Amino acid sequence: MYDIRRITSSEVKEALALALEVFMQFEAPDYKPEGIEAFRHIIKNEAFISKCEQGVYPIYAAFDKGKIIGIIGMRSNRTHMNLVFTKKEYQRQGVATLLFEYMLSDILKDRPTPREITVNASPYGKPFYLHIGFKPQSDEQEADGIRFTPMKYIIG
Repeated sequence: MYDIRRITSSEVKEALALALEVFMQFEAPDYKPEGIEAFRHIIKNEAFISKCEQGVYPIYAAFDKGKIIGIIGMRSNRTHMNLVFTKKEYQRQGVATLLFEYMLSDILKDRPTPREITVNASPYGKPFYLHIGFKPQSDEQEADGIRFTPMKYIIG
């Protein structure tokens, strides 16, 4: 199967390159130019990259033969997911679900254990989040050209 684990600092740039690649393939066509630029700004921001490399913003990845094929990033408090992306040829094969289950089992080791996980679901990703048990918290919103639906997963 696939190797799933938290990435090391030396793997951050590969993970973020995957995020940008998949974003451009599946999200960008539905976004305004300002949304595409806002996403690029986040993914290429040196402070953000540094926090990912330091593990402050943990990133979990699935690997196939040593190559990253999917990722889930989290904010430092490990209650909000971001950067949920799977390479095109691995989509709809359970990679993101396996990543989510691994990440959730890791979070359950935290004390105190978080009670919920949130995500700002993109239009393309929303069906996946619904499938794994997230519930919408409001209608779709837009900020800086980035479209999303706030969603929540109750742990337990």
